Amino acid sequence: MKLLAAVALVAAFVPSVPSAPLAPASSRAPDCGASAARVRPGSPGVREPNELTPAEVRAAERDLADRLARLDRSPDGDRRSLPARVDVPVYFHVLHDGERGDVPTERIRRQIAAMNAAYGGGYGGADTGVRFRLVQVTRTDNPAWYSHPDRYEMTFKDQLRRGGAGTLNLYSADTGPDLLGWSTFPWRYRSEPIRDGVVIHHESMPGGSIPEFDRGFSAVHETGHWLGLYHTFQNGCEGEGDRVADTPPEREAAYGCPTGRDTCPGDGPDPVHNFMDYSSDTCMREFTWGQGTRIRQVWAAYRA
Repeated sequence: MKLLAAVALVAAFVPSVPSAPLAPASSRAPDCGASAARVRPGSPGVREPNELTPAEVRAAERDLADRLARLDRSPDGDRRSLPARVDVPVYFHVLHDGERGDVPTERIRRQIAAMNAAYGGGYGGADTGVRFRLVQVTRTDNPAWYSHPDRYEMTFKDQLRRGGAGTLNLYSADTGPDLLGWSTFPWRYRSEPIRDGVVIHHESMPGGSIPEFDRGFSAVHETGHWLGLYHTFQNGCEGEGDRVADTPPEREAAYGCPTGRDTCPGDGPDPVHNFMDYSSDTCMREFTWGQGTRIRQVWAAYRA
């Protein structure tokens, strides 16, 4: 997770959807272990609400290993020949309150372009083989959904979500002063398919108003979780970290751009330029080859 409504169709016309009635408020935050978030700096009292515990990571990794082993044993599955490219259709859902948060379609297209550049190695990192294709934009004018997306998450997702496990539903709203966004993990799709997707602060999109977080990399980061990546600082310096060999371990999240920081000595400098850290957008620029391999493994196991 990264800290900090009417329906219009992009690919084809659909009738507009009126403002939905306010749903009963729920105080439940995104379930621990179900999703991950990106926290804005300057919020030291804010706990990462969905950072996975070591036990949750071990459980997820056991399930992933079991699924990949079954793929190896199946007549038509072989993880040794993972797809070189993953094409992801995207449904973008704009939650707004009148003009507040009603982001223009051009900004949405710039957001998708930023995601394609990040996952394609366009900023200097590895090409992960992931590409995103905008299918449809919906716009829902609902002040409650826009201002309290955490509280009404299941309500608006139940009404708006489209597609299956391999379809990215990306929602923009006002996620508040601390959260820049959150995402579900792919292994939770089986038990909670409606919850699946990514929520971002609309001002974190390209050209937004959040200083240092206005290049669209919150969506890049959160979509990394949706594709099965952990934070680079997962488990700190202990154990297997983020389960990717070519991202050096990192004791804690990076804020700003502390280039050269080395919090786990002996394994190389912290990956502060990686999209799965908490660095400023101006610092982020890369995924690694190993992260691309993990994405394709997770895709084969859960989203293909």
